[in-house]
Amino acid sequence: MENIIIVDKQKFEKILSNIKNDWYKNLHILSDFDKTLTKEFIDWEKRPSLISILRRQNILWEEYSKKAYELFDYYNPIEISPIIDMVEKKKQMTIWWEKHLDLLAQSWLKRQDIDKAINSGIIRFREWVISFLDLMNKKKVPVVIISANWLGADSNYLFLEQNWVNFDNIKIISNSFIWDDNWIAIWYNKPVIHVFNKDETVLKDFPQIYDEIKSRKNVILLWDSLWDPGMIAWFDYDNLLKIWFLNDNIDELLEEYKKNYDVVIVWDGDFEFINEIL
Repeated sequence: MENIIIVDKQKFEKILSNIKNDWYKNLHILSDFDKTLTKEFIDWEKRPSLISILRRQNILWEEYSKKAYELFDYYNPIEISPIIDMVEKKKQMTIWWEKHLDLLAQSWLKRQDIDKAINSGIIRFREWVISFLDLMNKKKVPVVIISANWLGADSNYLFLEQNWVNFDNIKIISNSFIWDDNWIAIWYNKPVIHVFNKDETVLKDFPQIYDEIKSRKNVILLWDSLWDPGMIAWFDYDNLLKIWFLNDNIDELLEEYKKNYDVVIVWDGDFEFINEIL
């Protein structure tokens, strides 16, 4: 597996041995969705996020796409800026996410619009992810998916259903809409989850999910972004294995990823390695 980089093999083997000794009963999985469970590239073409599909295919009215791009052009430089501190980034990302969710509601987002994005064929699970989810379901290991997706948990659940893996052990923490009787979004629920507040949100606002995992002190983290390693900081874990996907800009980012994570999977790799250790 040339695309699997184990940063410190001795440390990795020790963590894995500790987790193995406790078996599945003390384990839970914490995972991102976009570009972690799903592929970033298909046929060498970079695939957009679900929300981008709405914009690119004009599933909503044209004015929505225009305003969404305007928000992106203003706030994305703040998100990726190396000089803006995290306190200010969190503040600005909350504003961005709330403005965009408000825009979706004003644009009469329908549940069927999310269906169109899901069924576009543009997003796809990584190879062997379905086997991974099936195994975790059979072993009754909670899989907590945290997603800052603007289309929210509805889109995640619809994609799981489309792939026949919407299992009870999968818990999704994401944004969500308030729908009217015709499944038209009329508003969104708070708190809003964005790229920089996932750690706070899990602890503070989803106690029903926390109650299910708080006694499972071994955690395998699956993620893709350099901004996300702090999301587990709130959890009192015994053993933590951090497996990260580095899909793009590998030459520039690999060393930074190796500083933060135990395993780095490059070149938009599959889940074979993860399934083997599980």
